[in-house]
Amino acid sequence: MTDYSSLKARLRDREIIILDGAVGTQLQATGVPMDPYCWAAIGNHTHPSTVQKMHEDYIRAGADVITTNTYSAARHNYELAGLSDLVIELNIRAVQLAQQARERVADRPVYIAGSVSNFGAWIESEYQWFRKSARVTAASGLRDRSLITEAQARRNLAEQVAILVDAGVDLLIAEATGNTIQREWVLEAVAGAGIPYWAGFKCHVNEGEEAPRSGYMSDDLLSDELDARLPLDADVLCIFHSTIEDTNQAIPVVRSKWKGALGAYPEAGRKDYTQALADPNTENPHTMEEWVTTARRWTDNGVQVIGGCCGMGLDHIRALDGQLPHRLAA
Repeated sequence: MTDYSSLKARLRDREIIILDGAVGTQLQATGVPMDPYCWAAIGNHTHPSTVQKMHEDYIRAGADVITTNTYSAARHNYELAGLSDLVIELNIRAVQLAQQARERVADRPVYIAGSVSNFGAWIESEYQWFRKSARVTAASGLRDRSLITEAQARRNLAEQVAILVDAGVDLLIAEATGNTIQREWVLEAVAGAGIPYWAGFKCHVNEGEEAPRSGYMSDDLLSDELDARLPLDADVLCIFHSTIEDTNQAIPVVRSKWKGALGAYPEAGRKDYTQALADPNTENPHTMEEWVTTARRWTDNGVQVIGGCCGMGLDHIRALDGQLPHRLAA
């Protein structure tokens, strides 16, 4: 385990920290098929060496923090994939693969973040929106998912967090994409774990509007969401899994309310879940040059942690090498 206090000192000293990029689409690009229920986390079972190589590649590309392949590895994910007897095993393995990658190739401090999310923790409103949004079609072969109770969700997330902590992650990262109650589940699970954590918020901007709203479908303004959630004892607050355009709108909102370290790791913007299951390739609307310029502008505006999400993978992290300042301007 790398001493997290050294990372906290770097954050305090306003150093720019590079987070890794996408996990799922990066694994897809190397031939790992995604599962409808546990998404990229199936790779911990079917392609562990490929998962480790992905972590190694991100370290070589310059990532200071790598993320475990556990975004979709809670009990409700693995149960629907028929792997309920391997929930503990595969979460431990995910951490070990990241640790082995660090031991094998890191020539500097690299920190391991245990990812926890609400992926697959379906409640009625989120599930119905997902199906009606044309992100899932009959062609996907996706069976109706079982809805989850609040008690089940809280229990499953607490279990996963405990496994990740026991396995030796350096920090946790709450990657909450859903609605208000789902974000509460994820944040509660990581905040009560007794180790440092970063909080991630997804946002979207509706057509014809300027103010970002929280999650995929919520009508709640991100500003109101932050008012309800803050203060948090997270070390970093990240805007993640949001397009570059939506992140641009969200950064000043977050900056006005959050005085701690700010992170951004955007997605390329894949819209169709059925296509995403089968095809790792996304038509990214931004060139690599535009991405680097955007990342540099974000650091100019106080964003201290930069990384990538779906469709923003290894090449995007490599492209940042030598292109960002060492630390935020005073």
